[in-house]
Amino acid sequence: MTGRNFKIGVLIIVAFSLLQSCSVKKYLGKDEYLIRKYNVKVENNPGEIDVSDLRSFFKPKPNQSFLGIYFKLYAYYKAQQKDTKFNRWRNKNFGEYPVIYDEDDAVRISRKLKKYLDNVGFFNSKVDFDVKYINKKVRINYTVEPAIPYRISKITYDIPDTLIRSFFYKNLDATLIKKGDIYNAYTFDDERDRITADLRDVGYYFFNRNYIQFVVDSSFTNHTMTVALKINNIRAPVEGKPGEFKEINHKRYFIKQVEVIPDFKPGDTVKYDTVVHNIRFWDDRKNYSYLFLLDKKKRLKPKAFNSAIKIKPGQPYSASSVQMTYRHLFNYSIIRTANISFDTTGAGKENGENHYYLNTRLQMQTGKVNSLQLEAVGTNSSGDLGIRGNVIYSNRDIFKKGEVFSLNLKGGFEAQTVAALPGETKGSTLFNTFEAGISGNIYFPWFLFPGRLERFNQHYNPVTNLSFGYSYQNRPNYSQNITSLSISYSWKQKKEISHIVSPIVINYVNINPTPLFDSILQNETNPRIREQYSDHMTFGLNYSFIYNNQSMKFLQHFNYFRLDFESSGNLLYGLNSMFKSPKTEEGYYKFLGVRYTQFMKATFDYRHYDYFANKTSSLVFRFLLGLAVPYLNSSEITFEKGYYAGGANDMRGWKFRTLGPGGFQGKGDFERIGEIQLETNLEYRFPIYSFFKGAVFTDIGNIWTLKKSETYPDGNFLWNKFYKQLAFDMGLGFRFDFNYFIFRLDLAVPVRDPAYPENERWRFDYLQFNDIVFNLGIGYPF
Repeated sequence: MTGRNFKIGVLIIVAFSLLQSCSVKKYLGKDEYLIRKYNVKVENNPGEIDVSDLRSFFKPKPNQSFLGIYFKLYAYYKAQQKDTKFNRWRNKNFGEYPVIYDEDDAVRISRKLKKYLDNVGFFNSKVDFDVKYINKKVRINYTVEPAIPYRISKITYDIPDTLIRSFFYKNLDATLIKKGDIYNAYTFDDERDRITADLRDVGYYFFNRNYIQFVVDSSFTNHTMTVALKINNIRAPVEGKPGEFKEINHKRYFIKQVEVIPDFKPGDTVKYDTVVHNIRFWDDRKNYSYLFLLDKKKRLKPKAFNSAIKIKPGQPYSASSVQMTYRHLFNYSIIRTANISFDTTGAGKENGENHYYLNTRLQMQTGKVNSLQLEAVGTNSSGDLGIRGNVIYSNRDIFKKGEVFSLNLKGGFEAQTVAALPGETKGSTLFNTFEAGISGNIYFPWFLFPGRLERFNQHYNPVTNLSFGYSYQNRPNYSQNITSLSISYSWKQKKEISHIVSPIVINYVNINPTPLFDSILQNETNPRIREQYSDHMTFGLNYSFIYNNQSMKFLQHFNYFRLDFESSGNLLYGLNSMFKSPKTEEGYYKFLGVRYTQFMKATFDYRHYDYFANKTSSLVFRFLLGLAVPYLNSSEITFEKGYYAGGANDMRGWKFRTLGPGGFQGKGDFERIGEIQLETNLEYRFPIYSFFKGAVFTDIGNIWTLKKSETYPDGNFLWNKFYKQLAFDMGLGFRFDFNYFIFRLDLAVPVRDPAYPENERWRFDYLQFNDIVFNLGIGYPF
């Protein structure tokens, strides 16, 4: 036996001994069996039965295990066997009570499955189960034979209240129950909620779903049923006749008076000044009056609420308007709590009409206006780790209308991965990058614009951010001063769709190379490289379209799509051309003595998240496509606007910015960027143990230049070659998910590297341990 085989044998024996020591079989009684797994099979599934819904009835859940080892269960049994302080602590924090098979539980699940099938229209379906005993564990297999489903053949409506009847028929197109549908009790419940929401939006303040009744009559011969929907009146006792009731119509309520207290202090005796404030609503082009009760401080001016309050005096009560008001009020950082109450006492009614009144009060409690915060945080820039400190000052009501002013003084160090220049000795310090600066932001909870945009503010509830900043960065090969100014608007078109528009984006970058790096740049024949490390200015606009249908309540499949568009220099170039401004010797325009960039850039990012039946495992797919085109006043894209590949968040088989462009085979002294990026990622995420989770993944992609480059030979994009230059990596990830914080370690190897000759790009036969790339990250990569 060779020394290597002997070591492997020893490792196998040690691993086997460890597995045996953690085995829980020895703690189980003679007739005790752990539930290993539940299975369910639907014979000839017609398609209307969701198997994931059936799995939700499988309880109790089996004990958690990893690679067949029940660590949690082992902790529990050790604590029962030997009562030590350590065993008690381990059991309390990591232990899990054994889930033992019980036939009564299995029968109970079977009954619940049958009841569920009845509720979704498959009455009298057959549900059987069998149990397989394997090594002190059981697998419970359920088999469902669905019956012929019952379909709705006729729907009638019985609504004695004529006004409610008119509202109901007005929205009948939105009904969830239609002729020909399979009977579904859960859909009937959803229809009750829909009708209730509609009526509570037209003044029926006290209406609830219990007044809605479905009467179902089924025919067993042809598996059909008729449905009668009834909206019952109120049963009120007859005065003076105990035990007798009469039916009365539901009361419809209108808003009479709205009082607003922006700075309510419970328990304090505060003398308020009453101010009448008018708000114009642009959906009906009317002015509505509100009573504002203001204290002497007057933190929030009445005008601050012009786009937040949706409740209209004189109009029917609307539950949706109340919820929208709540949602918009909490856009104001200064507001800590808000409460909207309604009172019928003394509100009165219109004589002879079903027209009752509600008095409304909006009470808000405000928080501290000024705050000072000190932060020390760890940072991760595509795998380059660092530390940063921040001193943040905030004023949450700087102009008395809910605006937030924040000022951030920052400084930090980073360990950046950069190759040594020719003739340069690499430094021994851990952190080789330093940054310090100041940034500020003013947040406005409305659309800040010189024109009148009240209609837009009221409809979309937009926000405005005015940002500015200056930072100094000292990197291994150069230092740079960056000054920035921008204004951006963001709003939700609807629940899934958001827009961000930045009509003004200004960045000025002043670069100071080290003497050694400057000498390399001076001798560089490729103008592309020299331009990337020269002073430049970006003066343009950005736009982002975001679609995200993720549910915040349930874990379910969802899609995320983002389109980012950037442009720079077009306005300045147009003005320079119009006024025939002089050009430099190189043929470029300048603004304030600095050459400005001119380009267009678009990035398409699509992601699909697919959750498996257990809701703890998921498969995530991402597709990324980007294109940046410099023109006219720019011959090359600047390095901060170019695309790069490699690092903790994209091509994880390569270190930060070390992949590409294209089939480039050299190393180079410059940061690798391109004008085109194509990438796709596939990642399977799964639980391992408690907060410890894992992933397996593959990344495919690369970057390319638009034109041939002397610095990056074979790096330009060609239709007949790009697919041959795609890089592949595969890897394994470990995630420590603490809910509020996720620490990530991804290990990846490059299995196809376009930097090698075409017939040597598949690297399976050449991989070694030192080819593994370790990526540290905060949060998920996508």
